[in-house]
Amino acid sequence: MASERLWTRDFICITAINFLLYMIYYQLMLWSTVYAQAAWHVSLSEAGLASGIFIIGALISRVITGRFVDITGRKRILFAGAVIYFAALPFYFIASSLSTFMIVRCVHGVAYGISATAASTVVGALVPAARRGEGIGYYALGNTVASALGPFLGIVLSRGGNYFFNLYECLFLSAVIVFLTLSLHTPEHVTTETEREALHHLSARSFILEKALPISCISFFCGVVYSAVLSFMGSYADSLGLITGGTLFFFAYALSSFLSRPVTGRILDRSGGNIVMYPTLIFLGLCMLFVAFASSSLYFIIGGLLLGLSFSTMTSAGQALAIHGVSDAQIGLATSTFFALTDLGIGIGPYPLGLTVSLWGFSGVYFVAAAIAFLSIPLYYVLITKNHMFTPRWMRIMQHRKELTDKHREK
Repeated sequence: MASERLWTRDFICITAINFLLYMIYYQLMLWSTVYAQAAWHVSLSEAGLASGIFIIGALISRVITGRFVDITGRKRILFAGAVIYFAALPFYFIASSLSTFMIVRCVHGVAYGISATAASTVVGALVPAARRGEGIGYYALGNTVASALGPFLGIVLSRGGNYFFNLYECLFLSAVIVFLTLSLHTPEHVTTETEREALHHLSARSFILEKALPISCISFFCGVVYSAVLSFMGSYADSLGLITGGTLFFFAYALSSFLSRPVTGRILDRSGGNIVMYPTLIFLGLCMLFVAFASSSLYFIIGGLLLGLSFSTMTSAGQALAIHGVSDAQIGLATSTFFALTDLGIGIGPYPLGLTVSLWGFSGVYFVAAAIAFLSIPLYYVLITKNHMFTPRWMRIMQHRKELTDKHREK
C-alpha cells in the first residue's frame, strides 16, 4: 500500500539531516570538554559543564519549539534552526574566556534543539503510523553512525592541539544541512481556529504533554547515565592508557545500534514497549559496569555493544512510545517533551557525575551511572507497565476487529 511506504525521498532527506545534526553535536560535545581544559586549564567538572550547557540550551528551545512547530510550520521552524545552527559556529573561534565559550555553547544548543525537534516532528508525521517503531528506528540510525564518527573525529582532529580543525569540518556539515532543508517537502498540520486561539493562552501544559511524561522520565535517567559516556569517555580511556579502546567503544556502539535498531523497531510495533524496554534498561546498567571494570580494550568493546542495545534503543523506541496514540497536532509537543527530558538528563549529568571523580576516580562515575540505570527498571514498572500505557500492535488490531464486528452486529 502506498500509504505504508517508508523509503520516500523526503524520508531519506530528513534522515540525512538528522545524521548531520548529530555528527556536529557528538563531535563538539567531546571536543568542547578537551578544548576547555586545554584553553583555560579548568577542572574536569567545569569542562563537563561547558560541554553539557549545550544540552541546557537545547532543552530550553525544545520545550518552546514543541509548542509551536506543528502550528507555525514544520519546515519553516526546521530551516530557521538550521540557519542559526550554522551561524553560531564561527563564534567558537573568537570565544576568549570560559564564560564566553559557554554562552556560545548555549546558543548553539538552542539552535540544535530547534532543528532536532523540528526534524523529529517531521519524521513522526512522514512515517506511516503502523510502521513508526520501524521507521523511527531507521531514522535514528543517523544518530548511531554519528555517535561513532563524531567522537572519533573530535579526538583525531584535535590531536596535536589543532582544535579548530573540528570547527572547519562542522561548518561544512552545517551548510549541507541548510541546503537539504531547502529541498525537503514536509507534511504540514492544518491548524484550526481553536488551535490558533490556544496560542494566546499559554500555561505549563502548553509546553509539556502529560501523556508523554512517563516514558520521558525514564529517558531522563537514561540521559544522565549516557552523559558519563559522552563527556568523560575520552579522559577515562586516556587515564587507563587505553585510548584505542575508548575509540573502539564508539564503533562497537555504532555497530550494535545499526544492527539492532530496525529489529527492535519491528518488535515494538508488533509486541509493545515492555518487551523492548526492560532489556534496554538492563543492558544499559551492564554497559556501565563493563566500562567501570575496564582493564583492557575488550571491556570497552563489550560496553559499546551493550550501549548500542540500550541507549540507542531508548532514543528511537522511546520516541515512538512518546507519540503513541497522540493526535497529529500533538506530535511535535510529544516529541519535544520526550527529547527535552532526555536532553535535561544529558545536560545536567556531567556536573554531578564529574564531582565523583575526586572521590572514587573515573570508574566511580560509571558505577554510579550503573546504579541509576538499574534503578530505572522498577521506575519503568511503576510509571508505565503498571498502568498498561502501551498496547502492542497485534492487540490493537484485535481490538479494532472487535469494534468493527460489534458495529456490524448493531446494524
